[in-house]
Amino acid sequence: MKCIIFSDSHGRTEGMARVMRMNPDADAVFFLGDGMRDIEGIKESFPSHTYFAVRGNCDFTSMMGGTPIAKTDEVILEGKKIVFTHGDMYSVKYTTDRLLYLAEERMADVVLFGHTHEPYSHYENGDHPFYLFNPGSIGEPRFDEPSFGVLTIRNGQILLSHGSV
Repeated sequence: MKCIIFSDSHGRTEGMARVMRMNPDADAVFFLGDGMRDIEGIKESFPSHTYFAVRGNCDFTSMMGGTPIAKTDEVILEGKKIVFTHGDMYSVKYTTDRLLYLAEERMADVVLFGHTHEPYSHYENGDHPFYLFNPGSIGEPRFDEPSFGVLTIRNGQILLSHGSV
C-alpha cells in the first residue's frame, strides 16, 4: 500500500496536484491540516483515492465532504496503526515529547504530524518501536522547497520518505 502525505498547503494546491499526477499508483492520501479547502479540491480532482484528514490550527471548518474532521485521528492500514494529527495541540514546534507519549499511549506504528513546515523523520526503537514523520509543507515550506511524504507498507514493513516538488 502506498500513501501520499501532505500538510500545510495554505491555499496552494498546484504542488499537491503535481504530486498526485506523479503518483497514480497511490492508494491513499493523508492530509495533516492547514488547508482543508485545498484537500477537498484535490479529492474532487482525484476521486479514486481514499482520503484521511485532520484539521490544523488555520482551518476554519471542521467538515470535509459533510464528514466531521478531528484534530487527531487514527487508522489501521495493512495491520499497522497510523495516528495522524496536525501537531499544534502537541507543541511540535518546540519538542516531539508529547508525540512520543501519543505513540506509546495509542500503540501506534507511525505518528504523522505537520504544523512545523519542516520535514522530519525519526525512528524510536524501544519496547514498542514506531516512527514519527512530518512531510514538511506542500504550500509554505520553512527553508527548502515544497515537500510531501510517502508511506509505503509492504509485507509488514514500513517505509517512509520525503519528496519535493
